[in-house]
Amino acid sequence: MTDGLWLWLDHKMRRAAPVVTVILSVIIGVLPWPLPYFGVVAPQLALTALYYWTLHRPDLFPASAAFAAGFLNDVLTGLPLGLSAFLYVGMRQVILVQRRFFAGHSFFMLWAGQALAVIGGMVMEWILLSLVRGQGGPFGLIALQILLTILVFPLPCWLMIWLQRMLLAVEV
Repeated sequence: MTDGLWLWLDHKMRRAAPVVTVILSVIIGVLPWPLPYFGVVAPQLALTALYYWTLHRPDLFPASAAFAAGFLNDVLTGLPLGLSAFLYVGMRQVILVQRRFFAGHSFFMLWAGQALAVIGGMVMEWILLSLVRGQGGPFGLIALQILLTILVFPLPCWLMIWLQRMLLAVEV
Protein backbone atom coordinates (compact mmCIF):
# COMPACT_ATOMS: atom_id res chain seq x y z
CA MET A 1 0.00 0.00 0.00
CA THR A 2 2.70 2.49 0.99
CA ASP A 3 4.92 1.60 -1.98
CA GLY A 4 2.03 2.21 -4.36
CA LEU A 5 1.39 5.63 -2.82
CA TRP A 6 5.05 6.61 -3.11
CA LEU A 7 5.20 5.44 -6.72
CA TRP A 8 2.06 7.40 -7.55
CA LEU A 9 3.45 10.52 -5.81
CA ASP A 10 6.82 10.12 -7.56
CA HIS A 11 5.05 9.83 -10.91
CA LYS A 12 2.95 12.97 -10.30
CA MET A 13 5.93 15.01 -9.09
CA ARG A 14 8.03 14.06 -12.11
CA ARG A 15 5.21 15.00 -14.48
CA ALA A 16 4.88 18.38 -12.72
CA ALA A 17 8.50 19.32 -13.54
CA PRO A 18 7.66 21.46 -16.62
CA VAL A 19 5.01 23.50 -14.83
CA VAL A 20 7.20 23.91 -11.74
CA THR A 21 10.12 25.00 -13.93
CA VAL A 22 8.08 27.74 -15.60
CA ILE A 23 6.62 28.94 -12.28
CA LEU A 24 10.11 29.07 -10.73
CA SER A 25 11.35 30.98 -13.78
CA VAL A 26 8.63 33.58 -13.24
CA ILE A 27 9.64 33.93 -9.58
CA ILE A 28 13.37 34.11 -10.38
CA GLY A 29 12.56 36.79 -12.97
CA VAL A 30 11.18 39.15 -10.33
CA LEU A 31 13.88 38.65 -7.70
CA PRO A 32 15.88 41.79 -6.93
CA TRP A 33 19.40 41.74 -8.33
CA PRO A 34 22.34 43.56 -6.73
CA LEU A 35 23.20 45.17 -10.06
CA PRO A 36 21.91 48.68 -10.76
CA TYR A 37 19.06 48.79 -13.31
CA PHE A 38 19.44 45.07 -14.09
CA GLY A 39 15.87 44.33 -13.02
CA VAL A 40 14.57 46.46 -15.89
CA VAL A 41 16.41 44.44 -18.53
CA ALA A 42 16.74 41.04 -16.79
CA PRO A 43 16.28 38.08 -19.15
CA GLN A 44 12.77 36.66 -19.40
CA LEU A 45 13.59 33.13 -18.24
CA ALA A 46 9.90 32.26 -18.08
CA LEU A 47 9.58 32.70 -21.85
CA THR A 48 12.57 30.41 -22.36
CA ALA A 49 11.06 27.74 -20.10
CA LEU A 50 7.65 28.14 -21.76
CA TYR A 51 9.27 27.72 -25.17
CA TYR A 52 11.29 24.66 -24.18
CA TRP A 53 8.49 22.73 -22.48
CA THR A 54 5.90 23.59 -25.13
CA LEU A 55 8.28 22.31 -27.77
CA HIS A 56 9.43 19.15 -25.97
CA ARG A 57 6.62 18.14 -23.60
CA PRO A 58 3.39 19.94 -24.51
CA ASP A 59 1.48 17.10 -22.88
CA LEU A 60 2.96 18.14 -19.51
CA PHE A 61 2.62 21.90 -20.05
CA PRO A 62 -1.04 22.63 -20.89
CA ALA A 63 -2.52 26.01 -21.76
CA SER A 64 -3.92 26.29 -18.24
CA ALA A 65 -0.36 26.14 -16.84
CA ALA A 66 0.73 28.86 -19.29
CA PHE A 67 -2.21 30.98 -18.15
CA ALA A 68 -1.38 30.43 -14.46
CA ALA A 69 2.29 31.31 -15.00
CA GLY A 70 1.33 34.46 -16.91
CA PHE A 71 -1.17 35.49 -14.25
CA LEU A 72 1.48 34.96 -11.55
CA ASN A 73 3.87 37.10 -13.60
CA ASP A 74 1.27 39.87 -13.80
CA VAL A 75 0.68 39.78 -10.04
CA LEU A 76 4.38 39.78 -9.17
CA THR A 77 5.46 42.45 -11.67
CA GLY A 78 2.49 44.78 -11.40
CA LEU A 79 1.50 44.42 -15.04
CA PRO A 80 -2.21 44.72 -15.90
CA LEU A 81 -3.87 41.47 -14.84
CA GLY A 82 -4.27 39.10 -17.75
CA LEU A 83 -1.65 40.68 -20.02
CA SER A 84 1.07 38.08 -19.49
CA ALA A 85 -1.52 35.32 -19.14
CA PHE A 86 -2.91 36.20 -22.57
CA LEU A 87 0.61 36.47 -23.98
CA TYR A 88 1.82 33.15 -22.51
CA VAL A 89 -1.21 31.22 -23.76
CA GLY A 90 -0.86 32.83 -27.20
CA MET A 91 2.86 32.09 -27.35
CA ARG A 92 2.22 28.49 -26.32
CA GLN A 93 -0.27 28.08 -29.16
CA VAL A 94 2.05 29.61 -31.77
CA ILE A 95 4.97 27.46 -30.59
CA LEU A 96 2.74 24.39 -30.65
CA VAL A 97 1.73 25.08 -34.26
CA GLN A 98 5.39 25.58 -35.29
CA ARG A 99 6.65 22.66 -33.21
CA ARG A 100 7.52 20.41 -36.15
CA PHE A 101 10.00 22.97 -37.50
CA PHE A 102 12.05 23.23 -34.30
CA ALA A 103 11.66 19.99 -32.32
CA GLY A 104 14.22 17.28 -32.94
CA HIS A 105 16.68 19.49 -34.80
CA SER A 106 20.09 20.84 -33.82
CA PHE A 107 20.66 23.00 -30.77
CA PHE A 108 21.17 26.05 -32.98
CA MET A 109 17.80 25.49 -34.64
CA LEU A 110 16.28 25.28 -31.16
CA TRP A 111 18.04 28.52 -30.25
CA ALA A 112 16.81 30.23 -33.44
CA GLY A 113 13.24 29.21 -32.61
CA GLN A 114 13.62 30.59 -29.10
CA ALA A 115 14.94 33.85 -30.52
CA LEU A 116 11.91 34.17 -32.81
CA ALA A 117 9.51 33.32 -29.99
CA VAL A 118 11.13 35.80 -27.59
CA ILE A 119 11.23 38.60 -30.16
CA GLY A 120 7.60 38.04 -31.14
CA GLY A 121 6.36 37.63 -27.58
CA MET A 122 8.19 40.58 -26.07
CA VAL A 123 7.37 42.94 -28.93
CA MET A 124 3.71 41.89 -28.61
CA GLU A 125 3.89 42.53 -24.85
CA TRP A 126 5.35 45.98 -25.49
CA ILE A 127 2.59 46.77 -28.01
CA LEU A 128 -0.19 45.55 -25.71
CA LEU A 129 1.25 47.38 -22.72
CA SER A 130 1.56 50.55 -24.79
CA LEU A 131 -2.10 50.25 -25.84
CA VAL A 132 -3.27 49.62 -22.27
CA ARG A 133 -1.26 52.54 -20.85
CA GLY A 134 -1.97 54.85 -23.76
CA GLN A 135 1.70 55.58 -24.41
CA GLY A 136 4.67 53.64 -25.69
CA GLY A 137 7.44 52.78 -23.29
CA PRO A 138 11.13 53.02 -24.19
CA PHE A 139 11.76 50.37 -26.82
CA GLY A 140 15.52 50.39 -26.23
CA LEU A 141 15.08 48.69 -22.86
CA ILE A 142 12.85 46.02 -24.40
CA ALA A 143 15.39 45.46 -27.17
CA LEU A 144 18.17 44.99 -24.60
CA GLN A 145 15.99 42.60 -22.60
CA ILE A 146 15.25 40.61 -25.77
CA LEU A 147 18.96 40.43 -26.56
CA LEU A 148 19.86 39.26 -23.03
CA THR A 149 17.07 36.66 -23.06
CA ILE A 150 18.36 35.25 -26.35
CA LEU A 151 22.02 35.30 -25.26
CA VAL A 152 21.48 33.43 -21.97
CA PHE A 153 19.34 30.73 -23.63
CA PRO A 154 21.96 27.94 -23.52
CA LEU A 155 22.19 27.88 -19.72
CA PRO A 156 18.48 27.45 -18.87
CA CYS A 157 18.04 25.22 -21.91
CA TRP A 158 20.75 22.80 -20.81
CA LEU A 159 19.26 22.79 -17.32
CA MET A 160 15.84 21.85 -18.73
CA ILE A 161 17.43 19.20 -20.97
CA TRP A 162 19.05 17.72 -17.87
CA LEU A 163 15.75 17.85 -15.97
CA GLN A 164 13.96 16.17 -18.83
CA ARG A 165 16.54 13.39 -18.99
CA MET A 166 16.68 12.87 -15.22
CA LEU A 167 13.02 13.21 -14.32
CA LEU A 168 11.05 12.43 -17.43
CA ALA A 169 13.20 9.88 -19.27
CA VAL A 170 11.48 6.97 -17.55
CA GLU A 171 7.72 7.33 -17.64
CA VAL A 172 5.87 5.29 -15.04
